[in-house]
Amino acid sequence: MKYLVIAAVFCVGPACASGLDDMKAALALLQGQGTLRAAYEARETHTEFDAKPLKGPETAMAAAQVVDDPAGLEIRWDRGLLKRAADESSVAKGAKRKQALTQLVASSSAPRLAVAVNYAPRLLQALAISQFKSERADTYQGKPARLLEVVMTPQEEVNQNVSIKDNTIEARFWLGPDGVPLAAVTNHTIKAKFMVFMSYEKTTKEEFTFGVVNNRLVVLKREMQGKEKGPGTENEFKNLYTMTPKL
Repeated sequence: MKYLVIAAVFCVGPACASGLDDMKAALALLQGQGTLRAAYEARETHTEFDAKPLKGPETAMAAAQVVDDPAGLEIRWDRGLLKRAADESSVAKGAKRKQALTQLVASSSAPRLAVAVNYAPRLLQALAISQFKSERADTYQGKPARLLEVVMTPQEEVNQNVSIKDNTIEARFWLGPDGVPLAAVTNHTIKAKFMVFMSYEKTTKEEFTFGVVNNRLVVLKREMQGKEKGPGTENEFKNLYTMTPKL
């Protein structure tokens, strides 16, 4: 017992820091002050099982040029793309509108892309509500890495009409020798009940690839796939977003 106490006293500081501590410290240094120019591409595929008649997979693709610097964020969409998005939603009154491209452009908003080109602040917020699960030596793309596993429980607003049964995110991070995340995989499960008798469930898996560019943690690739089922809706989705920096 005496030796255990002595070991605990000396096991402090960076030498005994966990991967979670190292990642937080590394992220705190990535404040994104530099300029980033990148090509952004997005592809979203949705299948609606509750549609009548049953609709097959519907895919939309879009691309833009992104510039983020101390003056602000600029997103340049091709005018032809914006025209196609406008044309697909301007159908005759009463007809069912096809808005996949319109919704894709709308979801690729300035706040969302601002996070993608400077992801460290958002990730630090998420880690603030995380609980350490495990850590072990691993490899990433053939190189040594640390595999860190955490569990996150997002806080929900109080709503008397909604009962949250489950809202957890299980995340795995592959860390480089400097503590910066190289990649991540998250699994998010939401289960809820509305008005006692109606249920809702959504499962989402996301795979991230990160890169450090000009003092920024950039989400180079983000793949999403999942299912959603609730009152009046049942669908599957599979999306891909890439950010290619111009060096």
